[in-house]
Formats: sequence, structure tokens, C-alpha cells
Amino acid sequence: MSENVKNPPRSEMMRRLSAAGSRPAPVISISASDRENTVIDIPVKKEVKKKKKVVDREKRRLAVQNSIAAANVFLVGGVLVFGSCYMLFFRHETVAHDENRNLARFPEFSLSSYISGEYTEGIAEYFDDTIHGRAYIKEFIADKLMPLKGRPYGGGDGVELYGSAYEHEKKSDEEEVPATTEAAVTTEAVKAETTVPVTTEQPVTTQPATEKKDTNGELTNNILVINKRGITLYGGGEGRELEYASCLNAYKKALPDVNVYSMVLPTSCSFYLPEKYRHLAASEKDDFDRIAGALEDVVPVDAYSALEAHTDEDIYSRTDHHWQALGAYYAAQEFAKNAGVPFADISGYDKVVLEDYVGTLYGYTQSSVLLNSPEEFVYYKPRVKTETEQYDTYFQNPKEAPLLLDPEPMATSSYYMVFGSDDRIAHVRTECKNGRTLVIFKDSYGNALLPFLTSSFEDIYLCDIRYFDINAAQFVRNVKATDLLFAMCSYSAVGGNRLDISSNLYK
Repeated sequence: MSENVKNPPRSEMMRRLSAAGSRPAPVISISASDRENTVIDIPVKKEVKKKKKVVDREKRRLAVQNSIAAANVFLVGGVLVFGSCYMLFFRHETVAHDENRNLARFPEFSLSSYISGEYTEGIAEYFDDTIHGRAYIKEFIADKLMPLKGRPYGGGDGVELYGSAYEHEKKSDEEEVPATTEAAVTTEAVKAETTVPVTTEQPVTTQPATEKKDTNGELTNNILVINKRGITLYGGGEGRELEYASCLNAYKKALPDVNVYSMVLPTSCSFYLPEKYRHLAASEKDDFDRIAGALEDVVPVDAYSALEAHTDEDIYSRTDHHWQALGAYYAAQEFAKNAGVPFADISGYDKVVLEDYVGTLYGYTQSSVLLNSPEEFVYYKPRVKTETEQYDTYFQNPKEAPLLLDPEPMATSSYYMVFGSDDRIAHVRTECKNGRTLVIFKDSYGNALLPFLTSSFEDIYLCDIRYFDINAAQFVRNVKATDLLFAMCSYSAVGGNRLDISSNLYK
């Protein structure tokens, strides 16, 4: 009986299941009207929460880092693409008017130059030197970026040092020639003339009445910028001035029937370098005196004293390493006196004033002081009639040319080019019928002399010692010169250009 209770018959089980299937399934109803306001808080350990925060923070950091990296890639890529297109497809500059020089040319390929690396270096230099709009880029750098650069120089009076400079100790009276230091004054502004080694000699200069006050300045690559004026710091001859004198003596021996003159021209360093900075330069006057004492039958022309008497006038440019035309006038006057020829007063010339001139010293220093302190460029046009022919440096291929160029199409930084370029030989015929023919061997300083001698000689030949490819003595004979003038600044007389004087005698 008990087994039947525990294990009911199969028929009974089927009956019960059938009855259960006929009834509806039970329903569980849950009210969810406040579900949105219900918070289900499942307890989580603090370590798990902290780990999750670290992971989330790391993900955010990586996301930001990846975004910055992507932006950098696009930015650098864009700059490279733009720069490549700018350098490849925009017009390349050929002349730097603010530096008064021709720019680099694309090199010619040769196997030897490629192997040596000169070809690839030349390509790099070409693209670096001839970039489109280089003057505007340099101006932006000078005006906006360069003022942020530099370090104090001197006794805390606002002077800044860009690059390096060398101080010169005053030599004792017993010393005849000071020892040469290894460093050299190699300013780009003066490179057009030469490179001059530094001496240890203190200059003897006369301070102009208009600039006696030592105001604040800056020193850039051996160029002192002070009183809104750039001054190239003269390094001294160190015996090379005697080599210059020896070269001129050799010309006189080769041309015994020709009057030979030496007129070495001082730079603004002699007259406008303030007293407190004189230890930074050597004395041009001392070197000029040694040259004059070593000349034999060559007439020294003292342009230094002639210019020293007019330092309160605008005889030198403030922003260019050349002198102004007025300085050339006083030097030409002194030469005419020594040569015994007539000389026209400056009142007989037409004065031309050009505004906003900023010359080579800005180009080489990138000084914002010079850039923002433009000056007047003044030159003088002779009223006498002249005829000018221009030849190449072999004295061939003559063509008519004006005595002075028209500055209208020139950039303001190129106004010094009104006197013409250096790589030529110019022949000027004048109305002065005195039978005197003058040959001038010069550097770029000598260009400004030519207009002031058009009333003094019947014929004038202007030749640059750096661009002269024929025998100099034979040339003087061929043109039947009565007078030969060497007119160049101190840097050419005592620097590398003196070698051109010598080599031109023996070509």
C-alpha cells in the first residue's frame, strides 16, 4: 500500500499532467512605473574602481597624444610640401640688392664635382641663397626675431653682442708692429673688399662734434651698431700695408713716365667710433702713415685729413659700409690738388636726394635698429657734357652707357649702384681739354669719385682691381695715361685685394 502512495500508477500521473496543462500558467506582475528613478547599486571594490579610472585616463591621454601626433604629421607635411613647391616653382632671386652682390648659381654637373660633394653642396647653396622674396624674409627676421636674440656687451649700458668681437690692447711705444692674433675680422659687409686680421693696436681717431656722446649700441659680427649707425671695426694691416706700398712702387718702376698716386680711403671707423669702444678697432691713420713713408716716387694723397675736417657732415652712410658721395667729393678735391688739375666746386653739380636708403650693413647684420632707421642717399650729377663707354674686364665689347644710372627702377637698398657695377671697365670722355688721361684702379669705394673728376681730366678710365683680366701696366701704356691713381678703402689696401694689385701687373 505504501508503494502505491509513493509511486502512483502511470494512469494517475497522466491524468494529473493533463489537468495541469489545461490550466493557465501563473503570471508574475511587477510594477515599473518608477523604474527611471530607481538606482540599483551593486557594491564594487575600491581597487576595481581605481583601476578603471586609471585605464580611462590612459585611454584619454593616448587619444590626445595620437591627435597631437596626427596634427604634427599634417602640419610638418604641409610645411614640407609648401616649402618644396615654394623653392622649386617660385622664381629664384639672382641679385641681393641689400647686400650688393650676385646670388649663387645652380652648379654645373660633373662626375668629379659629384664625387667630391661640391655639386650637391652647390645645389644646397643655390636653394638657400636664391629663395624667392629673400629680402622680405630677411626683413621679417630682422624686425621681429633678431631683437629677441643677443647678450649684453659692456658695462650694462644696453649694448648687445651678436656673434663675436676682439678687444685690442694699446701697444707700448717700444713696440713697432704688434703680434697678430689668430682671429680675423671677417664681416660680410667688408668681405666685398677683403678679410683683415685683427691687431692689438688702439686707434687714434677724432670724434665728430655731432656724435661725441657714447650712446647704447650693439655689436654684430664685428660691426658695431651705435647711434643708429653701423661701423665696421678695422682690424689693422699687420705689415700688409707695407706690401701694398711695395706693389705701388713696382707700378712706378714699370711706368716711370706716369704720375702714380696712392689714395687709401678711411672707413667710418676712423671718425665715428665712440671713445669707449676704440679698443675694438685698430688705427687706419697709423697704417696710412706707414704706407706713405714706404712709397718711392709714388705721391701719397692724404684723404684722411681731408675727410677728418668734415666729419660733422654726411660724408659716410650710416647703414652702408661705403661712404656717401659728399665724402668722395672731398677726397677727389684733395687728389686734384695733388695732381695739379682743375676741380669744379660742388655748387656746379645737380644734387639728387633719394629717400629711405638702408644699405649693406643692415644686409649683413640684420639689425632692426638699422632697418628702422633709413637715411637719405645723396649724389651729385655733373653738368658738364660727358661720353661714357663700358667694356668687359678684358677691355673688349664696348657699348655706350650713362655716366650715372637711373635709380628709378632700383630697390632702395641698391642706390649705391647709381655709380655703376664693379665688373666692368668704364671710359669717360670729358670737355676738359688739358691732355691729361687718368686711369683709376679702385674697389667699390672708387666708383663715387668718377663724377667729381669729369672737370679735371680729358679722359678717365675706371677699373676695379678685383675684376681686371689683362696686364695693368700694358693697359696704362695703351691708353696713353698720364696719371694713375690707386683709390681704395683701407680693407682693400691691407687685405686680400692687395694681391690683385700685384697680380694685375704681371698678367
